[in-house]
Amino acid sequence: MTSTEFLLLLHSVPHLGEKALARLLRLATQQRLLPDAFLAMSAAGWQERFDLHPDACEALASDRDALMARSIELARCLRTYDVQLLSVESATYPSRLIRNEDAPPPLLYARGSLGLLDWNYGSDRFTFTIAVSNGPGTATMDRLDALASELSAAGGVPVTGHDRAPYQRLALAAQRNNRSTIYVLDRGLREALGPQFDRPPFAAARIRDVEFDIDRDLALSPFRLDDHSIGANNRKRDAIVFGLSDIIIALDIRAGGSMVKACSDAAGRNRPVFVADGGRDGNTALLAEGCRPLPDGQSWLKVVLRSLHN
Repeated sequence: MTSTEFLLLLHSVPHLGEKALARLLRLATQQRLLPDAFLAMSAAGWQERFDLHPDACEALASDRDALMARSIELARCLRTYDVQLLSVESATYPSRLIRNEDAPPPLLYARGSLGLLDWNYGSDRFTFTIAVSNGPGTATMDRLDALASELSAAGGVPVTGHDRAPYQRLALAAQRNNRSTIYVLDRGLREALGPQFDRPPFAAARIRDVEFDIDRDLALSPFRLDDHSIGANNRKRDAIVFGLSDIIIALDIRAGGSMVKACSDAAGRNRPVFVADGGRDGNTALLAEGCRPLPDGQSWLKVVLRSLHN
């Protein structure tokens, strides 16, 4: 069994959550345990050696052959459509997530330009996101577009989602000028991009691009290929969006929500978080915590970019 097939198998085991999977991958790497050796173990062995939930051990033991067959099929699909599976224990995993998140997702499915993840923090190229809560006004959306366009023109790559209007507007600001975008999805890659992984991720994007541009953009998902979107996925998606972003601008956010927490956590790690004037009560809360106000006037971009080197 190949390492990719093994990862796909583990990701399909019922009752094996992210924390347990991350622990298993870490221990297997430390112990240099080969996939075939792991699969030859008993349910009691998995529970004792890796502290797996008894239900996960039972499911793995009883459905081992079916899980192996399914993982081989999925691995063939990944090869056919050039989809990468990144383990948190591998050198290809985004270093930004390891640096910026306490519990980065153990597995990421990736389709497109992985080179967008290779830039070092503080280099001349950078990633960014602009935080806007649901229900923004027209003026907020127009300002988001203007900020994103200038940051993209300066070499920035927006990190965004695909199923909320502010996230879509962020992507379109880059796409309009044929600039790269990193999409973090709230569902599986095949669920979002279609059976051949080539569909632009939302309707407005399809007006400009007939197919998902794998040379320009990158799509990432911590979810299995065919997983549907559920409410809990949004928090995980947003955590990855913020974890991958070198610069964060809080444009218009509500207090008490996941976005204000993500901004606050990033600022607590001394990461560049700028708060725009106006906005909702989340902006006020972040400024009260000591987050930096977004400068007014033409100098704002220079100040923001300078923060990458501080």
